[in-house]
Amino acid sequence: MNDEWLKKLPAELLLEVSKRLLHDVKELQDRLNQNPENSSRPPTSQPPWAKTGGSEEQNDAADERGSADVAAETAGSSTEETEQAPPVDGQRPLAKKGSGKRPGKQPGSPGHGRSQKLAITARCEHRPEICAACAAALSADAVSRACTAWDEVDIAPPVEGLIGLTFSVTPHTLLEVSGSCGHVSRAQAWRAPADGQWEKVELGEWRLVGSRLAGVIVLLALRMRLSRARIRELLMELFELTLSTGVIDETIREAGRASLPLEDALVADIVQAAQLHVDETSWPESGVLLWLWALVTTHTVLFLIGPRSREMLENALQDGFAGLLISDGYGVYRAWANRLRCWPHLLRKLRGLAESSDARVSGVGQEMEGIMKTLMAAIYAARIDPPPEGLPVRYANEIERLRHLCEAHQMDDHSVLHRVVREFLYDWDVILRPVAEPMLSTYQNKVIHRSCKHVIDVAFL
Repeated sequence: MNDEWLKKLPAELLLEVSKRLLHDVKELQDRLNQNPENSSRPPTSQPPWAKTGGSEEQNDAADERGSADVAAETAGSSTEETEQAPPVDGQRPLAKKGSGKRPGKQPGSPGHGRSQKLAITARCEHRPEICAACAAALSADAVSRACTAWDEVDIAPPVEGLIGLTFSVTPHTLLEVSGSCGHVSRAQAWRAPADGQWEKVELGEWRLVGSRLAGVIVLLALRMRLSRARIRELLMELFELTLSTGVIDETIREAGRASLPLEDALVADIVQAAQLHVDETSWPESGVLLWLWALVTTHTVLFLIGPRSREMLENALQDGFAGLLISDGYGVYRAWANRLRCWPHLLRKLRGLAESSDARVSGVGQEMEGIMKTLMAAIYAARIDPPPEGLPVRYANEIERLRHLCEAHQMDDHSVLHRVVREFLYDWDVILRPVAEPMLSTYQNKVIHRSCKHVIDVAFL
């Protein structure tokens, strides 16, 4: 399609092409006009100049990308310096001569360990209580000898009247004791039994990071969304505590394994809840697009990561949920009959129609939005002073007009308009249920949106 092609078109065909181009321009303009206030687009989709302030997550990501670029440039320069000169024509490149040493660490070379020396604040000794050979009880005052030990760094318990964090350093010493039979028994650090789901994550008592400090690290990683390197930097700058990124990563994974049994307890609480708010958002992980599911009740928040499918939600609820499910318009939720729709989701879509560049579509969107706002205000008022005839009777004309608009445009040529009105028709009884029962909720719990953005706990790391 070019200028010459358009000049050769007859008037009727040129008019048809112009109509199609105008339709495409309007559709692109509406798409360009979409924002978190009039569509389901996330807040992160806003352009930088439309935001009130940059988020810490984006700043962290930008800093990490900058650090990665610097590291890449440094690695590239080092590679260029170490490259050998290309061989002269006709000459074969000389093969590198081996050093004659075996691979790996050489005998006598210095080892690597923690270079930071921390002041000891407490000591803890572990004695064996029973002889490993004869199973006889070992005397508490029997002579013992230290066989091995490890240090544990943790956040000390708070002191009344003082604010701030203090750290404790506790050497844990395993003792060996000789029993009456002559056998020497050694105390053993507790270790969790093998688990096929966590083959690469060991869970045990022998660890550098204590439980309180581990909780802070998990908070920084999952709620604050800091990288391992950023957590290491924060601990060093604020507390002068040096931990490697490997130790930090190991701590997060151990916390995940330790909290795994909580999933069954959380699911049991959710299944018994009277109301359940459910939402899902995209969750890219290792190049694979997964979905983060958030299930929120009054006292419980459960996160699951997996495919966006009905099976995922059914497995979580275990076919035992009989309460009220509050969700958006995703088709998977229609399998639950006892359900409510989130009205703010619908109002955002109607706001998008009202702001359309197509005057006809904009008029329909404005009228539907006005009816929905009228009904929402009536629901709130009825919770305080319910009318004797009931809201469905008092607002029968408005409800009928809303239904007429949906049915009249369900086959509309405008793709967004017919998609929105069909969504209303599919869930008509569910959407208007709060009109007949004003005490029911018309919106999803705000916690669920904050939870999807800041993940506090996940069922599978």
